Amino acid sequence: MTKRTRSADLGNGTYLNPIMFGNYSDPSIFRDGEDYYMLLIDGLVLHSQDLVNWEPLYTLHEQMAKFEVNHPWAPDLVKHGDTYYYYAFANTEKHLLFVMTTKDIKNGPWTDPIIMGVADDTPEGDELIDPALVFDLAGKPWLFMSKNCMYPLSDDCTEIIGPFKQVADDPPIPDEYDIEGVYTEGPKFCYHNGYYYLMVAAGGTLGPATAHGVFAYRAKDIHGPWELSPYNPISHTDSSRETWWTKGHASFIDTPDGEWYILYHGILKGYLEQGRMLLMEPIEWTDDGWFRIPEGVRPDMPLPMPKNGKKVTHGYPLSVDLTNPGLPLAWQDSNVIEQNERLSFTPEGMKLRAEGEDLNTTDPILYSAGFENFEVVAEMKVGAGAGGGLTMYTTKDACCGIALKDGSIRVFDQHKPLLKKKFNTRDWPSDSIFFKLRYYDHSVSHWYSADGENWTKLNICAYVAVYCAHANYHTWLRPGVFAYGDGEIIVKSFEIKEIEGPKF
Repeated sequence: MTKRTRSADLGNGTYLNPIMFGNYSDPSIFRDGEDYYMLLIDGLVLHSQDLVNWEPLYTLHEQMAKFEVNHPWAPDLVKHGDTYYYYAFANTEKHLLFVMTTKDIKNGPWTDPIIMGVADDTPEGDELIDPALVFDLAGKPWLFMSKNCMYPLSDDCTEIIGPFKQVADDPPIPDEYDIEGVYTEGPKFCYHNGYYYLMVAAGGTLGPATAHGVFAYRAKDIHGPWELSPYNPISHTDSSRETWWTKGHASFIDTPDGEWYILYHGILKGYLEQGRMLLMEPIEWTDDGWFRIPEGVRPDMPLPMPKNGKKVTHGYPLSVDLTNPGLPLAWQDSNVIEQNERLSFTPEGMKLRAEGEDLNTTDPILYSAGFENFEVVAEMKVGAGAGGGLTMYTTKDACCGIALKDGSIRVFDQHKPLLKKKFNTRDWPSDSIFFKLRYYDHSVSHWYSADGENWTKLNICAYVAVYCAHANYHTWLRPGVFAYGDGEIIVKSFEIKEIEGPKF
């Protein structure tokens, strides 16, 4: 069996968060019979039959990029009739609202983005973000937004046909919570026992550990009045000493057996560079008609798997066939792959044309590693004039790596000029080489080898926890390959290996 990235399934009837290790934030999820579909930030679509094991199906990232709706935040994935809708707003200066539709969620294709307009600001200057489709009691569609505002939509759910109106106030946040700001956002709905239930995130994603939280309302009609849950906050980090920070942006989901859960994102304490991870907790319906997380349940403890679920193939392969153009989705958000002209495939491996002057001025191809601690090993053949190597990368200004160019091995780490000095380089007599990067407790060490078995450590290590002052929306630390200078490199193999250590 091909080894895969980490699954939360412990194999004994329980699971341990996170559901996805890495930056898998802003979840939107729905059930279609026994199948669950989830859409995450940047247009990644996944499928599950037990809510714990998830197979990536495809990404809409490349299709959206063609229409300048890059890096959409806070998606909403819903089904109405026989059509599936994907709503989001583009992270651009204009904050464009758009929708895409499909009749086949498993395979696509999706329509190109339909631009619905530019999101408004409230009179107080709050920008409206995070769209969610909801229908009122008369069956009319509305696009619910942040700040508990909503726009009327055309009957086909693709056009805004009037101004927004605000139907509820922000949730009150106690003074003892240190927050980034109120920022009511991320609305998600369910309809249960004659009520609309609404969850919002408030407190700010990128603030202190106690900032983000999940707050709930209910109403007989989406036009209001809305009442606040007596169990608020539904989920919240009370102290930076907890395992999971800034928990928020939750979606409802029920199972065919009548169980209910919420999926949301949170940051693993100390692992800001790994982004906002996907978490799941059960909820229960109370006698007074509200919902809450059961007493004694915490996201850092093993929790029972949903009943009667079926496993799908979870995550990504740890070893990649680089002779095949059908690369795993773990690579698919790379600018190199979008550009395509720099990539080709041969029986010897993946050929990558060099670009830029160094690691900081080229675009790498990055991979979702999916472990708390891991190492990555790659075999390369580096052509004359080209430089090729392995990197641990968040942004061009926050990355490290090891490379071979013109017979010399060198290390990169955030423009540090001292690393170019001769005493920090090593001569290499061949154009073929194995590289290894080892990521453990936030430190990255750099290794090289002639045969992939006998390794030499180039003892210039990088402390990568400082690469992210806080978990960013789209950047997170991933391993990858890069090529700079002139000419081409061939990546013959690429493999991720988990390093055993303490679990969170």
